[in-house]
Amino acid sequence: MSVNNKMKPTGDVLAALRGLMANLPKGLGSINAYIIPSDDAHQSEYLAKRDERRAFISGFDGSAGTAVVTEKEALLWTDGRYFQQAGKQLDSNWTLMKDGQPTTPSIDAWLARVLQPGSKVGVDANLISTRAWNPLNTSLKSAGCSLLPISPNLIDLVWKDQPAAPQASIIPLELEFTGESVAQKLAAVREKMQDKRASVLVVSALDEIAWFLNLRGSDIDYNPVFFSYVLVTLDDLYFFVDESKLSSAVNDHFRTNQVQPKIQPYGAVHEVLKNLAESASTRRVWISLGSSYALTALIPEEKRLHEITPINLMKAVK
Repeated sequence: MSVNNKMKPTGDVLAALRGLMANLPKGLGSINAYIIPSDDAHQSEYLAKRDERRAFISGFDGSAGTAVVTEKEALLWTDGRYFQQAGKQLDSNWTLMKDGQPTTPSIDAWLARVLQPGSKVGVDANLISTRAWNPLNTSLKSAGCSLLPISPNLIDLVWKDQPAAPQASIIPLELEFTGESVAQKLAAVREKMQDKRASVLVVSALDEIAWFLNLRGSDIDYNPVFFSYVLVTLDDLYFFVDESKLSSAVNDHFRTNQVQPKIQPYGAVHEVLKNLAESASTRRVWISLGSSYALTALIPEEKRLHEITPINLMKAVK
């Protein structure tokens, strides 16, 4: 596959980003550094075009890397697969940090070294897993700095021609191809939840949702997935998705499977999860450390069950 070696000028977008960092939306003050991960809100390996935020701000379009922008510096961490590509694509506003080299500090170590105590580091908490947030937060705290969830995403605010969200239709997969019905999978998941005394299961990985619901989509090129979330309780199944993507075939699919999901807007997952998690009747909320910190933060700490989801394990059995 050919690599685009064209260098993209980033001065204007960096200036716009720094303007937002100095004057955050909603009157939230300012931050001293902003982290731009490569992830989407589902921590997917591959991205839809509108989620390529790190590529947009830096000009580097390799699949792995994290950008950090401060008031005066812009740095990109990436691994050895991409040193040559990044060196050709980054313009003079950027410093390439060769991850894995003995002389290259980690992101948290670099921030702790260059920022003054009391500094604030921002990141879109939807784009960072809890597994990544926790050690970064601990490291910055030990340096006297704070890690803050920033919303809305600042890159989205400066990306004037950001691609639209994918709108491809979702299609059902027949039982002959899935081996198990949705009802069978749901019953097995609820049995696992009862074993763990979990009242709610959070499913945010797109491949897990597609497998669990026996549905397929094309929101990400070459991946049969669609943007959505699922929450499973012992009584209900919540499906958060753009309803315009659901054809009559999908509705028939659920009826045939004797499953009646509560279909909610894609963006409603945070409010519904918060309400479920805070309910007095909820004992534990099962959520993977691979899910976004934005979701985890909605769950009281004493109710969090951080384990690989049962769907992940079921999906692995062939």
